[in-house]
Amino acid sequence: MGILLLNSDHEIRSTLQERNTDVVTLLIPESTLFRYDQKEHRNLPKRIPILLKKYGKYLTSVKRLSKNARKTLYQPSPGLKKMRRINVRLSTGSWAFLGMLAQVHGVSRCYLFNYLLWLDEVGVGDSIVRTVNEGGPTFHQDYKYILHFDLLNNSVIRRLECEPNGIFYVLDFRDWFDS
Repeated sequence: MGILLLNSDHEIRSTLQERNTDVVTLLIPESTLFRYDQKEHRNLPKRIPILLKKYGKYLTSVKRLSKNARKTLYQPSPGLKKMRRINVRLSTGSWAFLGMLAQVHGVSRCYLFNYLLWLDEVGVGDSIVRTVNEGGPTFHQDYKYILHFDLLNNSVIRRLECEPNGIFYVLDFRDWFDS
């Protein structure tokens, strides 16, 4: 009887935030673009880092957008000619963070970007920013995206583990100063 040794201890490692930026393409429904004037339309891609700062912690703690861990949910296509390609010059860190959040939620980056725009339009940020971000760090220190295949129990799980794990010590300036 022999022994078969398989080494699955391989990983891909890259620098998160590089000096250069990458040009990436996002698909956005025309109906979304029509809600913005021309100046805002051109600045939509530049809002990605701002939206990630605003909603990053929120997206780690809300119910996942997709209900199926086996599949990636893409935005519903209103038709071939109704989607617009937008080229975005984005930092490598922002693109990676957007991708990680999209994978955890089981959706595409384009879907998540449109969802972030929708959150901002309906004013979710106005109600959570002070609670979630004020007095504490904007981001967790560490994120681990885990795609777990349990073949014996026939299940797939998408999971995000963050450090610190849901507990942030934040400064409440109302304790120091009169309101």
